[in-house]
Amino acid sequence: MVETDSPNRDPRVGTDPTEGNQGQLELGANEIGIKGGDMKNSRIIVGTLIVVGIAAGGALAGQNVMTGKCVKVLDGDTLIIECEKNRRTVNIEGIDAPELEQPWGKEVRSFVRDMVRGEDVKVEVLESSGDTIRARVTVNGVDLSEMLVSRGLAWVSEGGNDPDLAGLGSKARELPCGLWMDPEPEPPWEFRAARS
Repeated sequence: MVETDSPNRDPRVGTDPTEGNQGQLELGANEIGIKGGDMKNSRIIVGTLIVVGIAAGGALAGQNVMTGKCVKVLDGDTLIIECEKNRRTVNIEGIDAPELEQPWGKEVRSFVRDMVRGEDVKVEVLESSGDTIRARVTVNGVDLSEMLVSRGLAWVSEGGNDPDLAGLGSKARELPCGLWMDPEPEPPWEFRAARS
């Protein structure tokens, strides 16, 4: 990703959202080391890579942001979204909510259900495999990952590398709020491992 001095740069998308070209990354020839006659060959290579990526079924065939309606909440970090008459399972990026059998599991699912079911949601696709998507999800301008972690309703995913989410998780633990009110809450990945 190319860094700029723009204060509005969205590091997850790679562009300034005020420029109206979210999801696109624009590079000048000099910025990527292309000189003179190499530009035509580079455009051919880039064009070929784009076509191959779409043919291989990349993240929604190159589409990285979609809007849909949440039709079901399976648990605190898994939604069913309907977009253009297709239903997709969305795993919310960056978080791991308690399993339904764990303390707080059903409460977190209810909280998420109240927030998103029937609502239009913005889904920023990070990975897609069949009908399942890993994505950041926003409803009414609120990032669900950030909301759930900040309220102590989800852990930052094991191995997660989002410093903003980690900071929100630390604050929730310090307060404590949500699942952090329990003396030693069991992370969902440990709960799953113990039962497999």
